[in-house]
Amino acid sequence: MIKTLRARLTLFYLSLSVALVIAFALLIYQSFKGYLLDSVDTGLLATARTLMEDGGGGAAVRYEAETLVRSGEGYVRPSAGGEVNWPVETVLFRKALGGVHSFDTVQHGGETFRVLYFPVDEKRVLRIGHPLKEVDERLRRLEEIFYLCLPFFVVVVVIVSYYTAGRAVLPVIKLTEAADKLKGGVLKERVSLDFPGLEIKNLVRVFNDMLDSIQRHVESHKRFTSDVSHEIRSPLTILKGSIEVALRKRRDAGEYERILKENLLEVNRLQKITENLLLLSRADYNIIEMQNTWFDLNELISLIVDRYRNEIMEKSLTVVEDYLEYMEVFCDRELLDEAMSNLFDNAVKYTPRGGSVVVKTEKLIDGIVVSFQDSGPGVPEDDRERIFERFYRVDKTRSRLSGGSGLGLAITKWIIEAHGGRISVGDADSGGAVFTVTLPTG
Repeated sequence: MIKTLRARLTLFYLSLSVALVIAFALLIYQSFKGYLLDSVDTGLLATARTLMEDGGGGAAVRYEAETLVRSGEGYVRPSAGGEVNWPVETVLFRKALGGVHSFDTVQHGGETFRVLYFPVDEKRVLRIGHPLKEVDERLRRLEEIFYLCLPFFVVVVVIVSYYTAGRAVLPVIKLTEAADKLKGGVLKERVSLDFPGLEIKNLVRVFNDMLDSIQRHVESHKRFTSDVSHEIRSPLTILKGSIEVALRKRRDAGEYERILKENLLEVNRLQKITENLLLLSRADYNIIEMQNTWFDLNELISLIVDRYRNEIMEKSLTVVEDYLEYMEVFCDRELLDEAMSNLFDNAVKYTPRGGSVVVKTEKLIDGIVVSFQDSGPGVPEDDRERIFERFYRVDKTRSRLSGGSGLGLAITKWIIEAHGGRISVGDADSGGAVFTVTLPTG
């Protein structure tokens, strides 16, 4: 049982090559045989015409020629050619009586002859034969040459096929080795193969791209796991410490109430992290069913701003709402509410006391644009791509103190892209950051 692909390819190449060579040899053999018979046939025709011109009939070439005479439905052999006892092909005899010459190959006396049926007149047919001993000898020599060369050819084909098969399976071997290393946890290994052929180059490129993607996902998963552990550990530690302190001695009702309120904040934070993680997990597995409806986007944003009136008043912020006109969108209202709320919540959090937030909507050629501009510290250019990653923060300490989980922008980005839109962040003209969302019109 052949197990390796290289051996299978070698056997396939060998079988195909031998089959092609045998077919080619048979073609050469038949062509050469036809050439030799044509030469004999030409000689027989020339001899027959010479005999007819000389009037020699069949007597001039005893044992090589004879004349058959029509007799009723059959024929007779005159005594002049009687010693030539080649078998007579009646069909060819009658054909010659009709004026058409024909050739036949017969066996007689352990020897092969090429026989010509040549018309003389309406009653007589001249038969001339020529032994094919020389023709058979030449064909045997050709066969000997083929049989002598075949083993050498097979050896050469096996060597070449084995080498070619080895080159063909080399990419598979390299990819297998890389996959084994990947299985062992080596994610930085890449396949480097200088192999001709666009298909192999594309295969290696796709495999390396796949390794890059796996490495990014594994690193992201490690970072994500670490961040989740840290985010959950922090409120749990606070809760545990608060409860332990509360149990050390008896306290009055007011102090218990204060401790419970503090613990409730941490519980709410844990609940928010859990809900966000569940949403992202469902998004990763594409099991969220969109409930799209038509609604006014300006109305939704206005309601979101109203929710933050207390925070706006506490920080003495100036909020400018610049809505161009009635803007109807076909989206999942609940999810879009979540995304827009996250963006406005960030703008309020990072705007210093007495600062301003500008919310603006406008309609462009490529869709509806919503921007959230704050007067905060802005987002450094190096962090603008990464702020949409899960648990990534530009200022981790400040974000945790403000109650953020580091998941809001990741959720926002997914929601916007799930609706066929895009989101970006840049610098505002008056300082601070501006988040821009573009949504399709329908």
